[in-house]
Amino acid sequence: MTDRFFKFIFQSNLLYIGERIKKGTFKPSISHISSKYRVKKGAKEILPLPYSTITGSIESLLGENKKIYAIGKILRCNREYMSVAPYDVALNTSKLPITIEYLSNVEGEIFIKKTEDFNSPNLLGNEFYMGGLKSKGLGRCEIISSNEIIPKLIEGEGVFLSRIYYDDEILSQFGISKENITKTYFGYLFRKTTQFDGYYQKSIFENTIIKNCYNFLVEVIKWVR
Repeated sequence: MTDRFFKFIFQSNLLYIGERIKKGTFKPSISHISSKYRVKKGAKEILPLPYSTITGSIESLLGENKKIYAIGKILRCNREYMSVAPYDVALNTSKLPITIEYLSNVEGEIFIKKTEDFNSPNLLGNEFYMGGLKSKGLGRCEIISSNEIIPKLIEGEGVFLSRIYYDDEILSQFGISKENITKTYFGYLFRKTTQFDGYYQKSIFENTIIKNCYNFLVEVIKWVR
């Protein structure tokens, strides 16, 4: 059976998807680990949209314990900064200010696999919330485009453009097998086990090289001749 996906375009005025950094007074937003994709004057920045982040956000929108498989990337954004002083309720005082890097004028793509739980979505115009600092007014996203696609399987190698759990069952939903990963860049994404608990799951990050996978997941660097 041919895999099918729903492709959604979303926009957000203000978005914060933080990197996993525990200490310090500067909290960066997500960035690509390869300098090729970082912001250069006049260049477009492509950022990964992690499986954990987008899957959790869309499942919250759908409700009713829907199980989905979603991945994506950010195609356009600006970087801005704000200073905030976190408030400690227990001590009734503010902590030292920290600087937050966030994204503005965001546009991105989401790809969700068509399954029994997700087979005829009507999400066009829907709003959902993603990332952190929602209490500061960040994270509201709107779906502005929707269509069903049949992805193409590339016959070659490509640079992975997102982040996903290094888990056979999850990878297989996107046509990825561990045997077809020729170079890995590992990191960790949070994986919920209950509403209030979870753990950090070993994951593959952007810049990982994958062969024979779906075209929307990678930038092709080598075709099989």
